[in-house]
Amino acid sequence: MDGNTVFNLAGIFAISVIGSLVVLWIFGAVLGSGRRSKGTLASQAVTENTILFRNGVIDGHDLNALSALGTVEDWNDLRAWLSDRFADLPEYLPDDQTQTSTYHTHDRINDEATVTIAASKGMTCVTLVDPIECQPVDRHQAMRLKTAQAEDHLALMTAPCAIWKTNTEGVVTWRNAACTRLLGEQLGHVMENVEIPEEPSDSASSRIAIPHPHGNATIWCDVDVFSTERGAIHYATDVTNAVHAEAAQREFVQTLTKTFANLTTGLAIFDRNKQLALFNPALVDLTALPAEFLSGRPSLMSFFDNLRDRQVMPEPKNYADWRAQINAMIETASDGFYQETWSLPSGVTYRVTGRPHPDGAVAFLFEDITAEISLTRRFRAQNDLRQSVIDKLDHAVAVIAANNVVIFCNATWTDMFGVDPDTSFAELGIRDLVTICAQKYPHPDFWQTVETLVTGPSLAGPVEEVIDTETAGPLHCRLVPVVGGAAIICHPISQPARSVKPEPVAS
Repeated sequence: MDGNTVFNLAGIFAISVIGSLVVLWIFGAVLGSGRRSKGTLASQAVTENTILFRNGVIDGHDLNALSALGTVEDWNDLRAWLSDRFADLPEYLPDDQTQTSTYHTHDRINDEATVTIAASKGMTCVTLVDPIECQPVDRHQAMRLKTAQAEDHLALMTAPCAIWKTNTEGVVTWRNAACTRLLGEQLGHVMENVEIPEEPSDSASSRIAIPHPHGNATIWCDVDVFSTERGAIHYATDVTNAVHAEAAQREFVQTLTKTFANLTTGLAIFDRNKQLALFNPALVDLTALPAEFLSGRPSLMSFFDNLRDRQVMPEPKNYADWRAQINAMIETASDGFYQETWSLPSGVTYRVTGRPHPDGAVAFLFEDITAEISLTRRFRAQNDLRQSVIDKLDHAVAVIAANNVVIFCNATWTDMFGVDPDTSFAELGIRDLVTICAQKYPHPDFWQTVETLVTGPSLAGPVEEVIDTETAGPLHCRLVPVVGGAAIICHPISQPARSVKPEPVAS
């Protein structure tokens, strides 16, 4: 190494030292007074801490400034950390213009600390000054904790639920106002019946009935206990109204269950989760589904799938479309309605009705209408037979009900007058009947007499009249009262055949 090289290295080292001293001098000028020395470094009492920001982000600080700030990274974090004690801190730091602002604590009489914000040459210096000879940041953190503890204590004291603490021996060491108000002298009774976890950080819950000190009423409380190394923390909530509501609900369900048990209609109620919540014995009898299966709370579609497998429901033409129809009925709970008649191969007929509810539940009713369907079919067959017999008569017959409406007639009467009440959209009343008959076969008095007698109470016996017609000859008309206030108008159109005696059988 020659002399020039040594000389160059010495020059570079000197320039570096001078540069470092200049930077330190500029940083000290921006920070202001910095640390106030009282002699040596060992005896120095720090009364202010400084944090340097560039573009809102921490760029530098003195050695202990962030010891208590945790994860503070920018001005927003520092502002939130200081706002509990200092008022009106700006939302944003000043710009590059030279500007200095000082902010005081909320309690300026008992707390003389200040925050000074100084901006210069693109950097902002935030200085926390506290006259007390200690780290201002540490003191501020201690005061924040003190304020937080006071607020936490107030929150616990004003909590609506009862809270109390016990030591390891079970002695109550603290309680809030709600505990005194709710439990009072009954706290000892609660402590005797509450379950306390053995291991720290474990918890336990208990529901305790507390005799009311003034009366026969009972107070129900849910007590949650959290175990600690120093004892336990207890939380009690008054659930008396909830217990009474649950009891009333159970009684109501039991009443419904007893009522449903005596119904002949099968009942299946599915809750909002589409699981079977309630069924009655008639459902087991009608569907032949095992009680164990129903007690397992099957889903709605699983229920119908089992009915399909057991052939208790007719096979739909498209089972996927049928399931979609059921789902659509449930989703449209406000106006949805499902009703079908199931005719099973065994000859049994069920009427199945589904009624959804707005809360998502749905109820299905299964009614055995086999007897009703059989009776209807038998009645329809009898009516068809009766109509067939009447149609074979040689008389034209029309039956007028007690409400003066023609309820049926035979084919001969229809051919004779050209009117069939069974195929008419409107009802055929006695006035319409009289008008039609008078136009077809006029008579000066008879048809008016028919209307008067039918609409009045004076028809006690048969009324007969012969009307001379130009085309058909004499027309025999007869009005006959029948049971229930009804009447019959008949027109014999042929003479009865002569009686023919059977010939003797040859011996």
